[in-house]
Amino acid sequence: MFDRNTLIAIVLIFLIFVGWSYFNQPAPKPPTSPDTVADSVSRPVADSTAVTGAATPIVQPTLDSVTVVLDSIPEKLINVETKFFHAVLTNRGAGLNKLTLKEYKYSDGGLVEMLPAEAQPVPTVMSAISGFTDHAIAYTSTDGDVNLSGGGTASQTVTFTAQIPNRGEIVKQFTFYADKYDFDLVLKINGVQQLGLDKEYVLAWLPGIPHTEKNVSDDYSNYKAAAFMAGEIQTDDSFENGKMVRDITGNAEWVASRSKYFAYALIPDNHASNGAYFRGTEKSRVGVDGSYNERMISTGIVMPSGANLSIENKFKVYAGPLEYDALKHYNADLEDLMNWGWKIIRPFSFAVYWLTYQLHRFIPNYGVVIIVISILIKLVTFPLTRKSLKSMAAMKNLAPKMEELKAKYKSDPQKLNQSIMKLYKEEGVNPFSGCLLLLPQMPLLYGLYTVFSSTIEFRQAYFVSMWPDLSQPDPFPYIMPIIMTLAMFFQQKMSITDPKQKMLVYLMPVMFFFFMKGLPVGLVLYWSMYSILSIGEQLLIKRTDLQTLNPQVK
Repeated sequence: MFDRNTLIAIVLIFLIFVGWSYFNQPAPKPPTSPDTVADSVSRPVADSTAVTGAATPIVQPTLDSVTVVLDSIPEKLINVETKFFHAVLTNRGAGLNKLTLKEYKYSDGGLVEMLPAEAQPVPTVMSAISGFTDHAIAYTSTDGDVNLSGGGTASQTVTFTAQIPNRGEIVKQFTFYADKYDFDLVLKINGVQQLGLDKEYVLAWLPGIPHTEKNVSDDYSNYKAAAFMAGEIQTDDSFENGKMVRDITGNAEWVASRSKYFAYALIPDNHASNGAYFRGTEKSRVGVDGSYNERMISTGIVMPSGANLSIENKFKVYAGPLEYDALKHYNADLEDLMNWGWKIIRPFSFAVYWLTYQLHRFIPNYGVVIIVISILIKLVTFPLTRKSLKSMAAMKNLAPKMEELKAKYKSDPQKLNQSIMKLYKEEGVNPFSGCLLLLPQMPLLYGLYTVFSSTIEFRQAYFVSMWPDLSQPDPFPYIMPIIMTLAMFFQQKMSITDPKQKMLVYLMPVMFFFFMKGLPVGLVLYWSMYSILSIGEQLLIKRTDLQTLNPQVK
């Protein structure tokens, strides 16, 4: 049977890892009906023939009354090529209806799409008050295709203009850059009152980001709406009855929507906003790998228009990867969109990320980078390990004296505790030395988990043919977790010599196996290497330092 301290240790370890696993699961969601279907935002519907490109009637947005305009302007598509993306602009709504990232692929091939098929053009000008929206308005443009694929610092502008009879004029001016994921949008509105945009309007990115990852459930669990206000990021991933409806008042410096690895953001240029606009839907789906909750999240930034007859605002629009350097470039805290874990863990997560990034500049294989990180961390923690093992050996030498004290003060627990603590102090022994090895590993391990599972650098990161994606669980069930378990077993067998704690030799590796088997294989690789290196480390310490303290140590 276990002694009292062993039982306490087992319970604490169990609670640590169960709690850790619990807090990394997606938050429970209200039950949603598979049949529930809701648009991401309530909006007027254009005639179904309006997407054909022919000269067809278009139902214009509702103002004070329904206004139908016979619009003879055919659809015009403008292709945009830059170093990082291919986009298609349409004059119907004057926005993008296709955005393909050139440097990121799906697991089964094909380039990542930031907009769903047949997407409503983005960004959209709308009013949550009057119901106005420009998504079906046919604009005019004399500009042609944009080709900036050669890179460099070149830029090119495309301008769309909509003349709305008896109402006003809307101008959207897009500027694209050869070497950036963002583009600029200058929005000019004349006839603000007549268009129903008095007081305020919303610039919105209405289609949600399509899922991009093989593990669909995991991808959707990372979907969030976000706004940066008063120096802090506010995020929302809550749904009630399958819907997200949230309006936040205040000056939002930017709004965004993110998936696991990708995001878009709307950033006003030197203009204070009135707040953020979040809308979304969540529907239960069943896929080949089981059920999941499909999420579509739309966001918009609410801009003041007041009683002005005309307004002009400029925005920067980012649509691309959640990559630290790309987001940091804007000096707008846009990098806060990334998942660094709990606040107390973030310094560890960022330290691991920085170290990984620096090593990858010289080592092209991320699996080798992880092995090198394991070695570096083992070197850093070597003095701690050495001190801990020496203290544990000294504790073992004190066992006879401890038994004498227990016999002497068996009827006086208070005196016994005082005598034991005095003995520890005289002999220079730390009774909590065994914890010294575990405690630093907890935030570090969580930081590694955060980096390996949520940073885009590890997305589809290749190690060897058996493990082509270090961000995913082992595709060959349990090969790496089994290696890790065996390494941990031998490590524990070497370090735990107290017969009363013998069961920990078997219990700890088994617990880690069940905990780690579903986590990114990059994290399991790190812990396997760390355990293997620990075996060599303990052999070295036992052959040198420990035999001088306890000649019976072998």
